Amino acid sequence: MKQIVIEIEDEAYEPFMGMLRLCPAAKVVGTNSFAETRDVIDRCFAEAIRELQADKKVYKRPSDLAYIMIGVNDGAINGVDYYLTPDDFTGYLLQVGINQLPKRSTIYNKVNDTVGKFPDWSFVHDVKPKEKIRRKNLFLRFSSAFGRAKRQKLDGFLDK
Repeated sequence: MKQIVIEIEDEAYEPFMGMLRLCPAAKVVGTNSFAETRDVIDRCFAEAIRELQADKKVYKRPSDLAYIMIGVNDGAINGVDYYLTPDDFTGYLLQVGINQLPKRSTIYNKVNDTVGKFPDWSFVHDVKPKEKIRRKNLFLRFSSAFGRAKRQKLDGFLDK
């Protein structure tokens, strides 16, 4: 047996359920609203950042959070909002319970210093090769932690 989690627009829900009734071997085991899904994403985002912050080899300083914003804005994680400004990003982090945030100017500087889309980032200012790898790995670790937290929460939802 397979389980599938899909996201569907409200206006497509009834037509989709009608199509699903044509397949008696498939059944709906649960539904939730966007607000519940948003809450799951927010909690996963916060858990992933806390996991990073706990690993001092990966997360060195609050300014490292800028690379999370850059990677998210590059579209490297599905389901996570784009942040127009550093204030939007830090406001979101405060909302989900993350403290010790970098200043707006620090994030702007990191954004302006990072060229290209993840994973092909390069940096305007000369950065040692080890630091380039650390920055990219920081976002990879965040992405992995976010995905793992999301799977755990979805598995818990499907088990209900």
